[in-house]
Amino acid sequence: MIAHIFYNTHVAKYLRRTALFKAALAKGLKSFAHQNIEVNVVFVDEKEILRVNKTFLNHHYVTDVISFNHARPPVLPPNEPWAFGDIFVCYQVARKNARKFSHTILQEMMMYVTHGALHLSGMDDHEPQDRAEMDRQAEKIIARILH
Repeated sequence: MIAHIFYNTHVAKYLRRTALFKAALAKGLKSFAHQNIEVNVVFVDEKEILRVNKTFLNHHYVTDVISFNHARPPVLPPNEPWAFGDIFVCYQVARKNARKFSHTILQEMMMYVTHGALHLSGMDDHEPQDRAEMDRQAEKIIARILH
């Protein structure tokens, strides 16, 4: 797995824990992390997450995380790395929700990266029980990484 972490908004230096985000991404991607894939994680502000949400999902609200899977191009040679997905994380929402859920900002940011990775690996959260399972898995992954 090739992972790129971009900070396209102001994120405090002490929270730019790229290695931790890559670890959360790899664990959330599960078996996909062992394939020759490329994933981008982009930390953005509320204005940008709203733009992405409107443009690509036709949702007119600010959200915490958005992930996009990309299909493997059929003409790509078998061992060639390919763009597997993108995860957009709203840093400002993470700051707000960290207080709301009694997490650190770093934990909340990792929750969104892991949640996005779980989506890329095939999990869905449209039903409450599926969302609860994704949250359980994300929390377990984060606990393993941070402890």
